[in-house]
Amino acid sequence: MAKKTKADSFYGWVLLPILCLVYSIPIGFALYGPPVIYRFMQKELPWQRGEINLGYTFIGVMIGLGAFIIPWLMDRFGPRKTLTLGAILTAVSVLFMAFLGQIYPVYLVLCFFVGLGISFGSIVPIQALVLLWFNVRRALVMGLVMGGGAIGGFIYPQIISAAIVAFGGDWRVGWIVIAVACLAGSVIAMIAVRNRPEELGQHPDGMTPEAVRVAMSHGKSKPIKTYRSPVNWHFKDALKTRTIWFSIIGISFIFFLWQTVLTQTPAHLTDRGFSLSDPILFLQPAFIYGLILAFSIVGRLSVSFLGELIESRFLIAIAGFCLISGGVLFWFASRDNLWATYLYPLLAGFGFGASYVSYPLLLGNYFGTESFHKISAIFNPITTGFQYSAAFVAGQLYDINGNYGMAIIIACSGAFIGTLVILLCRPPEPHNINTN
Repeated sequence: MAKKTKADSFYGWVLLPILCLVYSIPIGFALYGPPVIYRFMQKELPWQRGEINLGYTFIGVMIGLGAFIIPWLMDRFGPRKTLTLGAILTAVSVLFMAFLGQIYPVYLVLCFFVGLGISFGSIVPIQALVLLWFNVRRALVMGLVMGGGAIGGFIYPQIISAAIVAFGGDWRVGWIVIAVACLAGSVIAMIAVRNRPEELGQHPDGMTPEAVRVAMSHGKSKPIKTYRSPVNWHFKDALKTRTIWFSIIGISFIFFLWQTVLTQTPAHLTDRGFSLSDPILFLQPAFIYGLILAFSIVGRLSVSFLGELIESRFLIAIAGFCLISGGVLFWFASRDNLWATYLYPLLAGFGFGASYVSYPLLLGNYFGTESFHKISAIFNPITTGFQYSAAFVAGQLYDINGNYGMAIIIACSGAFIGTLVILLCRPPEPHNINTN
């Protein structure tokens, strides 16, 4: 019988809900909150959709570019302090946004810092912590933790919208709410997060390395069937593989469609007859916007239970086709087509959720857990920069054409190509490479 070390007191299981909460705050408030605030800002400010969505693109670009700095921060200070720094930077930036955001150049500059703060305080450090703390249950925990972003994305934007409405439509209140939440997140991260199980005299999964090897190859009911790299790749060697570039192209195109659908939902539904202050909650754009993220929980949890049995590239491909179907139905959503209005969030949300959890598993499994945050330094800037350009591109195409038809055609076509490309992401052969 596999021997466990301090299994009953393994801090990883305590850390799981903490990471879920810490991750949900910057993602749910600071990343998914702005598209809701934008609808209120545009009522007061003379900005077109392309102009205001350019700020959101800047946020996304900086989330990606922050990955260049994160490896240095994590190696020098550890994930815990990196998360704390990110939360504080986000809070300060959005607080300035509340008072100076009406000045367009200042708004754009602050969006840079908001994105940088989100980058430091969420995705890469959180994913790296999951990979460091868990091996046998990696997919399960990754799905559960990443589900925090979906839960936050469903609940927090509605809190922001309700707060703004309660204060007479003052969009500044929305940014203040985000600032308070992020400050709370920084305190939680600093107090409760631990960088590695070794800091507490424990091992990943609360098991000895020997027990982990046994569990991975001779599981009682569902032995792990997905590929795991026997080495930790150096990122320079990873760049020489087709796998890393196919995954970058595939994820970029798939997530471009996701950002098109997500960021334009509040504006698109307003165009199609829905009201921001509708007395029926289920018909408010903010609720349907949150519904997309709520349905992504299903996709994330599905990977939790399938991620050790089915290769991530196949899960991402299935998710890609679901997202494409949701993108098509997005165009038909209206007060007269409520079936499409509620079906497209299900398909798009599920597709994003499954692919979002699967791609860090693909990177960690194919290139090694210790290499993950360094591989992300090249992966994230490209994929996030490309996908978050969707907000600006879709807004500009709307300003030109008066609708989102061309934006959806471009985004769905790209996602189809990306889905096909992701199927080519086979495990790379670790021959004659340098390891970390």
